[in-house]
Amino acid sequence: MTAATSTIEALLTAEQREAAQLQRTRGRARLEPAEAEALAALHDELPAGAIGADEVTRLLTRSLSRELEIPEYYRYTCMHVYGWFLDLFPDDPVAGALLALHTTLTDLAEIERAAWDTGRHPGAGDERIKRLEDVALAVRAIVVDPLLQVRIGDLVDRAAVDPVMGRRTALLAECTRFPRSDQHEEYVFLRSVQACENLFFLVRRLAVEVAATKEEFPARAATRLELAVACARLLGEVFGVLLTLTPAGFMTFRDYTGAASAVQSLNYHAMEISVYGFDPRKEQIFGSIGHLQVLNDPEVRNHQPLSAVLQETSDERLEASWHELDRALSKWRGAHYRFARTYLPPDKPASGGTDGAAYVKRFVKKDACVAGADPFGGLPLFSGFLYH
Repeated sequence: MTAATSTIEALLTAEQREAAQLQRTRGRARLEPAEAEALAALHDELPAGAIGADEVTRLLTRSLSRELEIPEYYRYTCMHVYGWFLDLFPDDPVAGALLALHTTLTDLAEIERAAWDTGRHPGAGDERIKRLEDVALAVRAIVVDPLLQVRIGDLVDRAAVDPVMGRRTALLAECTRFPRSDQHEEYVFLRSVQACENLFFLVRRLAVEVAATKEEFPARAATRLELAVACARLLGEVFGVLLTLTPAGFMTFRDYTGAASAVQSLNYHAMEISVYGFDPRKEQIFGSIGHLQVLNDPEVRNHQPLSAVLQETSDERLEASWHELDRALSKWRGAHYRFARTYLPPDKPASGGTDGAAYVKRFVKKDACVAGADPFGGLPLFSGFLYH
């Protein structure tokens, strides 16, 4: 039994452990109707403001709720658990999101090592583990408090010996480890998507902070923009982990993900608006997906993005970091397109009602984005972690 396993054994009730195991044994998509109904009832019969053990039950089972209207993408990715985790960091959600990112990556690394040690790994295990270890080290090295030189690694080490923080990170890992299938390769996909969601939030949050502080606190703005660059580069490194999947390995679970399309990601679209501005070509897409309709609101469309805020900056440090951020995000979009082109068979419909790689390709370049003029447009929407 690993340390993480023994921690969870102590944190969960017998009923909660059974609920978690039931969702993992065959994968959520293969639950029997009666099993899914029983798990949904565990959530829906508890009060919304449940605390203590009841709160944990709701975290474990929210994605199966019959009462809540939850888009498939959010049923799949369990972003509500990340939202819960970040609510515990009201004063510094950036540090909280980086800690959540590290927890997600190291949990995947544990799963990969266990599969490798027992000879159950389907392939590329050593390379995947190495890449995961490299990304985790890069996250640990990020400085979140330049004055006190506090790094994410310091927060990780504190969480390991702090009962409260240890409980929070253990629950974050436990309540988000739910693939749709019983295929090992799905874990790397699920965890990569969850890691990217944290990074989308981080880039957006930091972009908003930079825009708000560049005049009055230029040094802080420069530091936060450099952190945004680091987060954008991490997107590329996470994608490197994802690319250890083969197309055949991807297809072992792809059909089980159903309509859980990243097109539904609020964090991603909001990040792009905060950095580049509103893309009119997405108006119809936003309008057709209920929870994305808020992104068509006039105040969101009129948001002044970071690209416009820094367009004529005379601060060489800000200018250099802006170009690095734009370059890193552009590389990530290019990688996303190449993944879609390589891994999505042309004869299969794409999830989310799009035309797959062709859809992704249309938005690789940001020339069509329109910069709004209101520096407060879309706030406070753009400041928080978004999920539905």
